[in-house]
Amino acid sequence: MKIPLLIIGAGGHGAEVAAYALDLGLPLLGALDDGRPAGPWGSSRVLGGLAQLPELVRTHGELGFITAFGSNPLRRTVVQKIEALGLAGLKAVTLRHRSAWAGAEVEIGAGTLLAPSVILTTRVRVGRHCILNVKASVSHDCVIGDFVNLNPAATLCGNVTVGDGAFIGAGAVVKEKITIGRGAIIGAGAVVIRDVPDGATVVGVPARVIKQASPDWLA
Repeated sequence: MKIPLLIIGAGGHGAEVAAYALDLGLPLLGALDDGRPAGPWGSSRVLGGLAQLPELVRTHGELGFITAFGSNPLRRTVVQKIEALGLAGLKAVTLRHRSAWAGAEVEIGAGTLLAPSVILTTRVRVGRHCILNVKASVSHDCVIGDFVNLNPAATLCGNVTVGDGAFIGAGAVVKEKITIGRGAIIGAGAVVIRDVPDGATVVGVPARVIKQASPDWLA
């Protein structure tokens, strides 16, 4: 029996996740979003904010949730708030669209989204609460940390390591045996041929550092 699903975040990405869930025939209960009023939301509803979670779990007994914020820091903050509630009947679920493909020896963490046409070849490890967006491609022996966002058509060649909270822009390509640091940002269309430090922003072909930050990810 499939448990009811809550989408945490009712913005544009949340609407995409809702569409995937409905396409898969999952029992979508609705969305929660502290920044939006309760009411109709596409073919579903915004049920309120995170404060509604305890009552919803009491009512339904068991619920699954997936966070749907493109911002990695925001997604992590929301998950921390949910986990702090200690609700035994609530669990993070992995949502994998039917057109996403994963080969042998692939591990996918709880709360992660595999959008349509994602490819994970073999011996790939993906962390918790990640977004692998439409047509993202991950080759053999890659390791992806928690709260990572691979935007549409991003490509990781073999043996790439991606640190927690990294953001890989749409259409970016990371060559084999590269390490992307925690909280790093790879601009759309960049071609990464050298390791990227923690907190760095890189753009261009080949990618170059344009900003070095110390995001709270590194604390």
